[in-house]
Amino acid sequence: MVQSIDAILEDSARLVNVWHDPGRFSMRQVALAPCSPFSVTGDLMRQSAALARSLGVRLHTHLAETRDEEQFTLERFGMRPLDYMESLGWLGHDVWYAHGIHFNDDELALLAQTGTGVAHCPVSNMKLSSGVCRVPELLRLGVPLGLAVDGSASNDGSNLLEELRVAYLLHRHTWGAAAPTGYDLLKAATRGSARLLGRDDLGCLAPGMAGDMFLLNLERLSLAGAQFDPMSLLGTVGFKGSVDYTIVGGRPVVQNGELTTVDEAEVTARANETVRRYLRQ
Repeated sequence: MVQSIDAILEDSARLVNVWHDPGRFSMRQVALAPCSPFSVTGDLMRQSAALARSLGVRLHTHLAETRDEEQFTLERFGMRPLDYMESLGWLGHDVWYAHGIHFNDDELALLAQTGTGVAHCPVSNMKLSSGVCRVPELLRLGVPLGLAVDGSASNDGSNLLEELRVAYLLHRHTWGAAAPTGYDLLKAATRGSARLLGRDDLGCLAPGMAGDMFLLNLERLSLAGAQFDPMSLLGTVGFKGSVDYTIVGGRPVVQNGELTTVDEAEVTARANETVRRYLRQ
């Protein structure tokens, strides 16, 4: 940590006050998200929770991702990771954790009891050999569950549709018949993720909800027959390539597979040149 706790909290409050829009259909919201219990002091974690609740924003961090983390908190604090976070005020319907792989039975029950959520990141977990999240039990217990891609350093692709397909296969391989269905995972990626964010205006198409959707043309050879089970196909069959249309808040942002808001060729060229300069250093 290169800043003082006071400086971090002051800037966090500034960012919330300047940028957070709590209104329905908001396109700009802020959560306080200290990185992890092994990279942030307990005082900062505790005070971040208090600040977030005073400002009415949500809390997020990485937890129970690796066995090393578990060993660290046991050795440093004499507690497992979730017990440590509970001692700092990090449980409740306004909290969600990324990963949540190494929770035991009692901890899963506590998550369900308190409404604390988990963002499942299967591609990252596989790339880093972190383990497999106990998704069937999370769903059975009613723990709020979303689907996520983690960060670029641990995913590379950041493709949520790929995440859904990988999640389906990973859990079929791990849990067999107890694994979530393709439709279960679609719901986690949409309604479940909206729940983690505290958004009751997102996650499904219904009167009074935001006009958010993506559209796929199923009349293609790779999806022959899949249209007869459209709710599961993103898990069972998967979808490769760009979606045909994406609409956010009623505004088209992808049309015919291309972004409408930027010049894709220009952005790609600039990004590749940045990488070349970096690699030459």
